[in-house]
Formats: sequence, C-alpha cells, structure tokens
Amino acid sequence: MKIRSKKPVILAVDDSPILLNTVSSVLSSKYKVFTLTKPAELEKVLKKVKPDLFLLDYRMPEISGFDLVPAIRSHVEHTDTPIIFLTSEGNFDNVLAAVALGACDFVIKPFMPETLHAKILKHLGHK
Repeated sequence: MKIRSKKPVILAVDDSPILLNTVSSVLSSKYKVFTLTKPAELEKVLKKVKPDLFLLDYRMPEISGFDLVPAIRSHVEHTDTPIIFLTSEGNFDNVLAAVALGACDFVIKPFMPETLHAKILKHLGHK
C-alpha cells in the first residue's frame, strides 16, 4: 500500500542525518517529507511512498545521487517526477551531468530555506 498525503510528498536522500533533519524542518510545514540515509533502500521505500519530488545528494558512500536517477526513472510513475540535487558539489560539470541525467534543478549546500522552497515550488507548480 502506497502512502498518500494531501501535502505534496518529497523524498530526500542524503547520507547525512543532520542535513535530512534540517530539510525536514524547513519543508514540513508545506510538504510531507520522507528521508532516506541509505540510498540502497530506495526500491523498498518506493513500494510504500509515491514522491511528487526527489531531493538527492550527489556524493554518498554507497550509491551516488547520479546513480539513483536511472533507478528512479525506471519506475513508470517517476519518469517525469522532478529531481533536484541538493549538494555541496555544485561545480559546472556536475550541474551539466545532473541535467543530462534528467534532474530539473540544483541547490548548493549550505542552502537558504527560501531558495529550497522556491526551487521546489517552481517544479511542483500548484500541487
């Protein structure tokens, strides 16, 4: 059974529990936020949660955020789901690689809450 919410659902994947706690705190008033510190568990989480948007860290020890994009896109319901990279690795080559993989945006850590909200709203539209 997939979890549904009246608020748009965001799945944030990052190996830092501190960052995920910050993301949850910043977004929880407007969004239902699920967090995942182990990217290898993505498939299990996607059986229970249907995100409206993904926030992915670029560099994680097990699996990079770049490696997660094809896994997300392999699910027919997520072929167009917005993916935003939230990372400290914001150099030009990484931005180009993220966009080439199908990510729609990039937010550099540390981030301003207003910037994160604006980018999410831009890609979720009226949801």
